[in-house]
Amino acid sequence: MSCETQKNKSALQYSLEMAENISSIGNFFIQPLGLTTFGYKRVYQNGQYLFLSTNQDWLKYHYQNVKDHGAFFQEAMDTAHLNHSYRVLWPSTRHDHFLDALNHFGMWHGINFYKWKDDYLELWTFSTSCDRAGISQIYLNTLPYFEDFIHYFNLKSNEIINVNDKGKLAQLEHSLTPFSSQDNLLNPLSEIINKIKIDKFLINGPNGLVTLTKRESECLKLLGTGKSAKEVAAVLEISPRTVECYVNQIKEKTGCYSKSKLLKITQSSNLGA
Repeated sequence: MSCETQKNKSALQYSLEMAENISSIGNFFIQPLGLTTFGYKRVYQNGQYLFLSTNQDWLKYHYQNVKDHGAFFQEAMDTAHLNHSYRVLWPSTRHDHFLDALNHFGMWHGINFYKWKDDYLELWTFSTSCDRAGISQIYLNTLPYFEDFIHYFNLKSNEIINVNDKGKLAQLEHSLTPFSSQDNLLNPLSEIINKIKIDKFLINGPNGLVTLTKRESECLKLLGTGKSAKEVAAVLEISPRTVECYVNQIKEKTGCYSKSKLLKITQSSNLGA
């Protein structure tokens, strides 16, 4: 057995051990939406990667057989590199061997979120069963929920993932090719996603994930920039008393009854633009 094969074997064992933890973090979110699989991947430019998934059969196949990311997902990774972050719906028809493999292991109609950090790319992926072709509209209508779940997952997984142990990282057969400097066309569905405005947002507080209305989130976000209630009222063209009403509603929902605690959860949550 080669050194690289042995290294991937160690990484696979770690990922299988982590599968139950990943499911415990993600199931509360994916199951109500009718999703069947959630995965997280961190890919370094030298070809090393960490891969975690709720689908253990896919984990085994991936570590033992996958040598590249396929044409479709490689293009998405290139686009993410150019734009720092990116999200893309899986195509409805197969394009390459990677998509074939995903389908074979029961993963269809997915959505991927990508984000670049320093020298590595992070990927959060969600998918469902073959018969859920109409789920793309659910993705489009609930994007802020997915983005807040990703933030929540990062917080929880940070407690249990330690990539300083290089034995937890697998190795692609080849290092990643240099990322393209040419502009890639955005997936038309991604353009639709970027135009959609959602009127509810999730925030993670002492009471767990709670839903804020658009107005509540606007007030909280502006307060987080250091504005007073009077200044927030002027920006939103409402009365200061109405702002205080929204803030009291947020306190009740989140369980944060001090301004400092409210500002703390504001800084750690994605409240949209």
